[in-house]
Amino acid sequence: MLPIWVMALTSPPTFRVQSAIELLRNGISSVACVCVVLSAPAYASEADPAQDGETVPRSNDAMNPVARQDRELYINRLIDALGHDDAFKVRLQAAVLLGRSNDERAASALVSALAGDQHYTVRAAAATALANLSEEKGLPHIIKAIGVDKEQFVREEAERALAKFDRTQALPVIIAAYTVADDVRVRKVALAYAVSTPNSEVEPMLVRGLGDAPDNYALAKTAVLQLPADRKLALLQRGIDDREASVRRGSVNVLREMNSAEAARMVLAVYERDIEVEEVRSAARDSLRAMRTMLPIVQFVKDAQSSSERYARARAIKLLGVVGGDEAEKVLREAAKDDEIYIRGSAVLAMQYLGSQAVVPTLEKLAGDPDNARILLQIRSVLKHLRDDHTVTASAGAPK
Repeated sequence: MLPIWVMALTSPPTFRVQSAIELLRNGISSVACVCVVLSAPAYASEADPAQDGETVPRSNDAMNPVARQDRELYINRLIDALGHDDAFKVRLQAAVLLGRSNDERAASALVSALAGDQHYTVRAAAATALANLSEEKGLPHIIKAIGVDKEQFVREEAERALAKFDRTQALPVIIAAYTVADDVRVRKVALAYAVSTPNSEVEPMLVRGLGDAPDNYALAKTAVLQLPADRKLALLQRGIDDREASVRRGSVNVLREMNSAEAARMVLAVYERDIEVEEVRSAARDSLRAMRTMLPIVQFVKDAQSSSERYARARAIKLLGVVGGDEAEKVLREAAKDDEIYIRGSAVLAMQYLGSQAVVPTLEKLAGDPDNARILLQIRSVLKHLRDDHTVTASAGAPK
């Protein structure tokens, strides 16, 4: 008796599809044999007699309703096998064949298999099949597989699948997927794909990346720093104006890495905002101190010592506390003796940011002066802050 796949070659269309599914299910044939069965002509002759003397057209005729019905059955059987067959080899080969089907109905079944099939080979085959179909709806699921699938083989196959997509086609989908992804690992995959060629389309994604988790922030930062100067500064301006505090903080930290006069000016503008959350203001303080050589320190000293405008003096005094240094400490000590209590109060606040234990005696002297009763709580708060910092530092440096 001839093998089932040989007999199927000269059989009617419906029997050929049934035979193919059985071959897959029983694991007795290769994908190549199944493809031969499914692609063979329906009949050996040009036409065969049918009931009532009608003629059945050849199945390889594009307009043949029998051929269309044959294909419908073929795709439906493969989809059913991929979703429900108990044998992983059947599901695997069904995924492979669906990837060659050029049928839009295959996409949903392949997405489901990639997301939830229990066998890693089926998930990997589904990723490849989606790429072979150039199916955009599969892209978010492919990058999710790269990010979170527990099997390295699946992750690697999904990476290969992603690489098959045309970048122009894939990028908008990847950007959208990054925006809605809850898992930081998925966002990392999307961000890594986007930053490989950081064009203007990617820039909004980079801005958001500056407020992402540390690994994602690092990817975004590297990409931003490689941009041309004008695009880089424009992007970081959007970043420091973003409504998300994490993005503003990340943008400030990138400006710190740039360490230029323009970057320092932008960070200074953030620090001097009337309303800003402490995490951003703290990042701005640290950045300003790191970029102190890019700041007009001489002008700050001049304004702090002799400006005729009290608010300009107070501003300069506070900024000297932020940028630090021996000269700043000297100016603050002198300001703490000023006749005007507003200036003395500004000097006290600046000493907190200066962070030097050397100013503690000056603060203790201020606390004992009755003329400073209005700012006594402020003085005590700064003293406590400096003493607590000193205790923590001393404990950290103590031998264990």
